[in-house]
Amino acid sequence: TLAATRWRAHTWRTRADVEAFHAAKLGRHLKWLTRNVPFYAAYDGKRLNQFPVMDKALMLANFGALNAVGITADEAWAAARGGMVRDNTSGRWHGLTVGMSSGTSGNRGLFLVNDRERFVWLGAILAKALPDFPRQKHRVALMLAMNNDLYSAAHTSTRLALQFFDLRQGVEVHRNALEAFDPTVIVAPPKALRALAEAKGGLQPRRLYGGGEVLDALDANAIEAGFGVRPGQIYQATEGFLGVSCPEGLVHLNEDVLHVELEPLDVATRRYTPLITDFTRRTQAMVRYRMNDIVVVAGQPCRCGSPCLAIERIEGRCDDVILLPSLHDQNNRVSLMPDAIRNGVLDADPSITDFCVVQTGAATLRLSLPETARGAAAAAAVAALHTAARRGGATIDTIEVVFGIETPFDRKLRRVERRWTPLHT
Repeated sequence: TLAATRWRAHTWRTRADVEAFHAAKLGRHLKWLTRNVPFYAAYDGKRLNQFPVMDKALMLANFGALNAVGITADEAWAAARGGMVRDNTSGRWHGLTVGMSSGTSGNRGLFLVNDRERFVWLGAILAKALPDFPRQKHRVALMLAMNNDLYSAAHTSTRLALQFFDLRQGVEVHRNALEAFDPTVIVAPPKALRALAEAKGGLQPRRLYGGGEVLDALDANAIEAGFGVRPGQIYQATEGFLGVSCPEGLVHLNEDVLHVELEPLDVATRRYTPLITDFTRRTQAMVRYRMNDIVVVAGQPCRCGSPCLAIERIEGRCDDVILLPSLHDQNNRVSLMPDAIRNGVLDADPSITDFCVVQTGAATLRLSLPETARGAAAAAAVAALHTAARRGGATIDTIEVVFGIETPFDRKLRRVERRWTPLHT
């Protein structure tokens, strides 16, 4: 897989090359699924756009019919939880990896992969995230809230060492072990990379990748200041390895294994939600799966030359779009994108180095700021939120300001979050 991925990177020059590859792969894959995965038996001979759109709830409700190995949801949950009880990693069931997502949205996802699919994943991520491998040896530190049996596939290479650090225990508890491992690459959520960078320890990684959370500019700048290395991004979820950033800083989707449809959220601002079809996964079908992400598609071809779909930024979760009353009609609601909130607060005052905005009511926000942002900085941030709302055609009744921010390491950081849901959506 590694060699094939790199060969395609050198031979794909245009979108037509990518689309021709997908046309050949998808036809065979969909035919196989309709004959081997019960859920899709009725779709034999159908085109991809005639297959149903899938999401987490529908997948979990039909888990047994959506895999080709006959494992039920109860069996999969038992295997996954058994692994977590033993060693905070994935479970195994009849030679399969059975894992869970971290459950950011309140309900965990569940996934199955076989050993062939594990190595496809490994080859793709090595080819794209470590372009000098295997010419250069690498020691990769994975600082994550959940281990995964996928990662053990990397131990088969003598030129690659991989070590997992349980982020649920925090960052500093691992300092001595991290420095003893002396990683050339660290993969971690941006909050963890920032904590390591600001501690000014002895780590000297050559590459840094943030994953699992939005990589805000304030985190990227702090990480680069501490390590002298600009962090890239790995876009990965329960649904698979979705993309990685190029030297130009854009995230290219992994179209070697994924066909991506873009479901529009706001075409004028190039905001979409990806629907992914993975044509390498047969153990558990992944067809037209709707991600819960807001991505901003690049407005022009990437200067790196890759024809794979380029993402300017991964903005946040669809669940965290703020819904506020319209300025012109209080009975209607207006969607305020996370970036409008994020940019408003960060641009309000240079002393604001962190923040959290939570929608707690129909027209109520809670703004959390560092202790150092009291006074004029806090007032500027409040004014900026009201301005952002008005520009978006919305209104805010109340903004509660609290001081002191505690960074969670046992779950994903969401700087913009909606905890209020309208009665009628």
